Amino acid sequence: MNFFKHVKDRISYGVAFFINTLLIILTMNLTIIINDREIPRENIFYAFLISLVLFMIFMTYDYIRMKPFYNYLNKAVDSEDDMDSMISLAIARTQEQSMFNKILEKSYRDYANKLAKYEENQKQYICFINQWVHQMKTPVSVINLLLQDRNKENYNDVLESIAEENEKITHGLDMMLYNARLSQFNLDFKAEKTEILAIIRKVINDNKKSLIRNSIYPKIISGGTIEVETDSKWIYFVVNQILVNAIKYSKDVPLDEKYIIFEIKDEASKVVLFIEDKGIGIPKEDRTRVFNPFFTGRNGRRTSESTGMGLYLSKRICDELGHGLTFESEEGKGTKFFIIFYKGKTIFNTED
Repeated sequence: MNFFKHVKDRISYGVAFFINTLLIILTMNLTIIINDREIPRENIFYAFLISLVLFMIFMTYDYIRMKPFYNYLNKAVDSEDDMDSMISLAIARTQEQSMFNKILEKSYRDYANKLAKYEENQKQYICFINQWVHQMKTPVSVINLLLQDRNKENYNDVLESIAEENEKITHGLDMMLYNARLSQFNLDFKAEKTEILAIIRKVINDNKKSLIRNSIYPKIISGGTIEVETDSKWIYFVVNQILVNAIKYSKDVPLDEKYIIFEIKDEASKVVLFIEDKGIGIPKEDRTRVFNPFFTGRNGRRTSESTGMGLYLSKRICDELGHGLTFESEEGKGTKFFIIFYKGKTIFNTED
């Protein structure tokens, strides 16, 4: 910004300055008239001339003081450098400029954080899509092989195998849908009193074939009907995911340990749902990363069915719903998950 533009921006200062000068001259003139005297016109002209000189001196000083900031703004407008480097060059000579720099920096940081979060979400989504497609190729290939093998005499076995692979596809599709809906979670949930026992029974019934196929017996321990504040659709996904994992990692244990326990405890400040299996357990080195996206761990690498997204989505859902999700595990002895429904401290009711 050049000097003349600077003066133009400060034109109100000049108007106020000359009006003030005029009022002073009028006041002095009235005083002199009262005393039967007259001010020479030359003196009035000199007064305005001196005022103009003083005003120009002030504007020149103000321009010199503001010039570094103007140079910074011009450089920021014309520069192709990133904003981070431009903000670091900011110069503040006044409180107004200092506040402007702080607002600019805060706005940029907020924008950068949102952009980084968006890019991370996009990266995770693309990675999930790639893994999901790879996972879906396995059951589809198995089904194609089963259909191509026309020499099998027992078609019931073929149909049973196709049904098993179809369950994997269905579960993968559900995971994809829930992952997509999480980005608009606030638009896709319904707060309601939910009977947690009904959710457990529905999950068990939907996985009945898989439980029978793997000779795993579910046990439910409950003191009666217990209601919690949650979203039945979202919490169904969490319980279902934990059961699917429990079945997956309990296939090879001895027959007398092939059971999964669902236990509901109504405590003073919370309701806790325990889901326990006697499967292979989680290795100690993997336990801190169980809820990380795409983390499959040592156990997950044993099977091509693992995407590392199931427990990550479950944790995110519980966080969004205001519930807790933790676990205990010992390698070779099983895993126990805890879904904690806090009374009066969910997203539906924040009162203490």
